[in-house]
Amino acid sequence: MSSDLSQVKAQILKALRHEEAEEGLYFDNLIAVHEEEERPVVSGSQEDILDALKELITEGLVVMDDSGELPVFFSARH
Repeated sequence: MSSDLSQVKAQILKALRHEEAEEGLYFDNLIAVHEEEERPVVSGSQEDILDALKELITEGLVVMDDSGELPVFFSARH
């Protein structure tokens, strides 16, 4: 795994463990943070973020709920 992907994975986990992500985050919330939000942004291309999410799900660190219109991602450790 490249160090870039490791950094993206760490950023995703940090964002998902932030108190503002208590109810999970949509993919778009990982790549865009509004001014009023304090949650950290994840840097990387959309492809890198998707690859990192897939690995984190496989590793059991992130859970995806796809029961709604759009999938929502949660830290496996709230």
